[in-house]
Amino acid sequence: MAISPTIALVSILVSATPPAERQDALDFTNGAILIEESGSYGTGTSSWAAWRLTDGSEAEGWASPQGKSTGSTFVWELDSTWRLDTLGLSTRNLQEAGYPGVSARKVELFVAPASGPWKSLGTFEIGKEERKEYPLPKGTQAARVKLVVLTNHGNAEYTEISEVDLLGERTAPVVNRSITGIYLTNYGPMRFVQDGDRVLGCYDWKDATGYVLGSVSGRVVQVTWSEPKPDNRQGLATFSVGADGRLWGVWYEHGALAGTWEGPRTTEEKGPKCVPTRKNQVTEELQRSGKAVLYGIRFATGSDVPLPESRSTIDELATALKAVPSLAVEISGHTDNTAAAEFNLDLSNRRARSVVGALVKSGIAEARLRPKGYGLTRPVADNGTAQGRALNRRVEVSVVK
Repeated sequence: MAISPTIALVSILVSATPPAERQDALDFTNGAILIEESGSYGTGTSSWAAWRLTDGSEAEGWASPQGKSTGSTFVWELDSTWRLDTLGLSTRNLQEAGYPGVSARKVELFVAPASGPWKSLGTFEIGKEERKEYPLPKGTQAARVKLVVLTNHGNAEYTEISEVDLLGERTAPVVNRSITGIYLTNYGPMRFVQDGDRVLGCYDWKDATGYVLGSVSGRVVQVTWSEPKPDNRQGLATFSVGADGRLWGVWYEHGALAGTWEGPRTTEEKGPKCVPTRKNQVTEELQRSGKAVLYGIRFATGSDVPLPESRSTIDELATALKAVPSLAVEISGHTDNTAAAEFNLDLSNRRARSVVGALVKSGIAEARLRPKGYGLTRPVADNGTAQGRALNRRVEVSVVK
């Protein structure tokens, strides 16, 4: 196996923030999927699309279609049953100056199990340019959530909301879902193969073949994608598969959110011509493109000890390094920007050292491994959204010889 002495990257999912008591059930990185909406001014991941309601940022929000200032409805499918305690609403950073009264004023929230009738939790009112949190009835549980916009502050043409959160916790640990299958996506037919929590795949796009490599946690799949020919393009993506078998995701290129990547499950007859290999995925990606990005090594929040499920990825990485004994590599930790710079720098250093320690125990000579923490200084995706922050939490392995 010949590897060019260019930088090779191996990104490993880590967490960079101190422990939090609650999580946002509507966060796509927690497995929530918008399965129904009555309409939006924007589409996909653009400004004023429904995606912006739950992207983890108040910088851009959702707007109704013109002439539909009331009655807009959104339904989300959660990744499991959640115990919910707080609804968060924000009307900050909206277009009140140009469209007076455009901010949402009153909404109604409904919850339901995976199948069964809806239950209203009541109506919630919010003013202009504010964020409010509303306690929910004790014991509220849901696998599906519906939000209905009832009124705004007087604009007859549009209504806007900048962010919706539902804070709580899962009632049980989420089990990894299978993403194996063929999907007819907006970027051509795609084939996914899954082995435990490791995921690989390929897709036919125009006259070229693209490859994906990553891992699944729950029903959320984080991958790198690459198109070696004709332009050697590459980037990141996050996917989830809903109960109806539909693949839904977002993709990044050059660190920027580029759009949605989605499509229904389909049959072998409509699948791609390409077939992903089941050989060592790290080795294959290094041979093909000179770098590999892995999200299979995980840490508990605030910890520098790899979780037990990281073992298979550590073994795979060690095998790839053993295949080229002459390689020396830098193992560097990276975080998002949600905690203090000093905390992030220290955590990234400790996690890089812990990965080195795990590789040494797997038989890799310590002299070949150079740990380094960079904290939040080298993002690969936009820290302005929850999805971008999740992709920035990583460890990179770079060839230095």
